[in-house]
Amino acid sequence: MEIIVLVLVVVGAVLVLVRFADVLPVLIFNAGLGLVLLVLSHLFLSPPVPANLVTILVCIIGGVAGWLMVMVLYTLGIAFYVPF
Repeated sequence: MEIIVLVLVVVGAVLVLVRFADVLPVLIFNAGLGLVLLVLSHLFLSPPVPANLVTILVCIIGGVAGWLMVMVLYTLGIAFYVPF
């Protein structure tokens, strides 16, 4: 039974990738740019933005908009805040 579900999921993922193949490079570039901006923010801001799993996933999924959301929420002290 697990093999059938696995095959169906793989076939569905391939169909989605084929259907949206024209926008896939743009999404990958946006995710990469979001990660680069997060790393640069972590290196040059004082105190640095915490680079944990949540911030990395937000920047990968949201790209530049995700990075901007992390920066605004961190600057306002609403989220992603690490007490010293």
